[in-house]
Amino acid sequence: MTQEATQLDAVTLTRLLDGVPMLPDTAFTVMDMMQRPDTEPKVLAGVVAQDPGLTLQTLHLCNSPFYSLPVEVASIEHAVRLLGLETVCGIVMAAYVHGLMTRYSGEGAGLWLKGARRHVMRVADCAQYLTMHTSLGIGKSVAWTLGLLHDIGKLVLAQVNARTARAVEEHIFAQSVSLVDAEWEVLGTDHAEAGFLLAQRWSLPDMIAQAVRWHHRPEKSEETAALLLYLADTLAQVAEGRKSWKALLEDTFTFNLVQDRLGLDPKNFCALAQTWLQSPKSR
Repeated sequence: MTQEATQLDAVTLTRLLDGVPMLPDTAFTVMDMMQRPDTEPKVLAGVVAQDPGLTLQTLHLCNSPFYSLPVEVASIEHAVRLLGLETVCGIVMAAYVHGLMTRYSGEGAGLWLKGARRHVMRVADCAQYLTMHTSLGIGKSVAWTLGLLHDIGKLVLAQVNARTARAVEEHIFAQSVSLVDAEWEVLGTDHAEAGFLLAQRWSLPDMIAQAVRWHHRPEKSEETAALLLYLADTLAQVAEGRKSWKALLEDTFTFNLVQDRLGLDPKNFCALAQTWLQSPKSR
């Protein structure tokens, strides 16, 4: 029997938003540096060094199989020499997002944040790949940032009580619906809408906030970034086994968006998708 749960009212949602820390100045500084490739490596290292935990997590990610570097990275400056400033800035942002995702525990975190750290890295990489091979007109660093932040609303919903989390999970299985649909039907909102509210609270650019809001329903937004996130998230789901390749090929909604909004032939999109899905970073 499905657990009963009360839909999230404005007071409860505000309390959950209050439970997510504000972005530190370091994060905004690093996002700005991503747009300035002439920044000296030691300047970036100095900014990151203000947070020893962030430094350790950044180096841990640099040395992870995701990047498969031939030597161990020992410092932020060393990482910049090997990977480039823009990439290391992106890794710093990933480290910060990962840190946020480890703050929460319980059934809510189990439902919304299980596998989330690897998922956002996949989406960020795929978004960057797609923007390099299509006419989306979004910069690589912006695409990476969008991918990292697309699911920040899960930080909000991960704090719901166990009864509510159970009700959402049971609704998914009982009704054979997606997480997003279950969120709307049980909670009266979804993690994309919660992410939009959090993005506004963090004073992120409106383009990012709107892309987060509509990344599951890109047809409701004129933001190209929302379409980019939708496509990257869809391919990440295929990589993760949550959507089959066959189901993607039969997904007329996605291919209509690709053709109408990107002017990209479905066969060409499939070729792009297969290339990314066969890359090491999709695994």
